[in-house]
Amino acid sequence: MHPRLLHKHAAFLEILFVRNGKGVYSVNEERYSVSKGDVIINNANTLHDEEPNNSNNLNMYGITVSNLQISSFPPNTLIPPDTSPVFSAEEYADYIESIMDMIYTMLATEPEAHIKGCHYLTMALLSQLQLLIDRRAKQTGQAPRSNQDIVSMKIKNYIDSHYDEHFTLEDISRELYISPYYLSHIFKKTVGFSPMHYTIRRRLGEAQSLLIMTDKSITEIALSIGFGSQCQFYSMFKKYIGMSPGKYRETYGHNNEKPSGK
Repeated sequence: MHPRLLHKHAAFLEILFVRNGKGVYSVNEERYSVSKGDVIINNANTLHDEEPNNSNNLNMYGITVSNLQISSFPPNTLIPPDTSPVFSAEEYADYIESIMDMIYTMLATEPEAHIKGCHYLTMALLSQLQLLIDRRAKQTGQAPRSNQDIVSMKIKNYIDSHYDEHFTLEDISRELYISPYYLSHIFKKTVGFSPMHYTIRRRLGEAQSLLIMTDKSITEIALSIGFGSQCQFYSMFKKYIGMSPGKYRETYGHNNEKPSGK
């Protein structure tokens, strides 16, 4: 019902499964078309984003996993950085959906009684996903990045490092020695949004995380993520998310223990 904009999780990875519909989902600087039966893997500290304007009845199950360690990967990492985070579950789609459906049902009824069961189901899910990931890893190479992709990544990295500060398109232009017009053109072509539109989504995604996970006041959150005032923050949040920051916290905040499908 309400989009979850640009955000990342430091302490866990997130696994999404598309139950119905289709849409567009972004992981890092890449945009992916997703549809029924697709899996999306968001490693810890990986920026990801939903694009509600490009969704058609998109409905997903989502599960977060912590304390995962696979060989030499960083903690809570399921796929290597050179692997696509979006792929089809192929012949295992029904199996994966049934596992996630059981976890959801158990948590929605008697969560305390089903902790161990949910743990073992999650292990089965991870095992199945690992088979799919290993199968894909045997496929050959990836196309080299174009100069436009490299420039776009530099712009994205600048915004991701400074989104909580006040800056303009001209500031990015001076920092990267790229004309504002070329900068804006390349970024929108690659990422799908203008640099400042991306900045707003990045700020609002962080705001959603803070509203869900902390007790910081709305004014504190607004100022900490680069908005000049609570009024500006309220206006942008309502425009992009579809509800006020206070209502969003009331609906999705950490004091609300009910699981929710996306």
